[in-house]
Amino acid sequence: MVDEATRKAKVLIEALPFLKRFHHQFMVVKLGGEPIEDPVVLDSLLTDLVWLEQVGVRPILVHGGGKSITRAMEQAGLKAEFHNGRRITDKATIEIVEREVDRLNEHIHNRLFHLGGAAIQLSTPHVVVQGEILDPALGFVGRPVSIDRERLVRYSTRGLIPVIPPLSMTVDGQVLNTNADDIALAVATGLAAEKLVFMSNVPGVMTNPKDPSTRISSMTDSDVRRLVAEGVIKDGMIPKVESCIAALESGVKKIHIVQASIAHALLLEIFTAEGIGTELRLDTARQARA
Repeated sequence: MVDEATRKAKVLIEALPFLKRFHHQFMVVKLGGEPIEDPVVLDSLLTDLVWLEQVGVRPILVHGGGKSITRAMEQAGLKAEFHNGRRITDKATIEIVEREVDRLNEHIHNRLFHLGGAAIQLSTPHVVVQGEILDPALGFVGRPVSIDRERLVRYSTRGLIPVIPPLSMTVDGQVLNTNADDIALAVATGLAAEKLVFMSNVPGVMTNPKDPSTRISSMTDSDVRRLVAEGVIKDGMIPKVESCIAALESGVKKIHIVQASIAHALLLEIFTAEGIGTELRLDTARQARA
């Protein structure tokens, strides 16, 4: 019993310098659609967010759309159509996207309250990301232009966890289906967040995608460019890491890629010296992993 209590105390002591460093700092966490479907994984992450807020960090959650959008489209008899690899979102589709995303936003909001936290829904009509049409051929698909920084700061400093869906809104009030990664990057950049964490289906960046033991714990922007040139980072990961580098250059301190299915993965990545995912930072930072 004493040994177990001592072990727990050592864990808390290890977290102390990180707690001091991240006190009152913004931490943007993006959760993809698939983990949302698993109630155990979702509650583990949300518990981490509640804990972070209670110790003085200012977490903000951005979530994806989940498989419910695809299921709802199938039930409505809508066939997915694509243009240049992106889903075309017509009027009927955007109505389904908005409905399903709002439902997920409410569910996450309610789970946070159930787990002891305080949260605020930022689905329609309270969207905090301004967007514009990405490509007219895609219909109601957007890209982020700016965020309502003042509202996010106000909510976070009042002890609320903002829950942000993958939606943006034009200046004339049109809701746009918007990639959750792009939303998270825009929010983190607009707040100059201390950290942006992508809760993923993979352990991080690996030199061999089939071997988790090849995970790279920490990378700089020059490391990323080298791995792209060597073909280690390829295909759809290339634009994602390029967007991450742009966010770092715009003021986000560090970006993490972490496997969501590991219990309390967020706390393990942020509050231990080695972490369990991959950390991205600028060469110029030259700072120890934190």
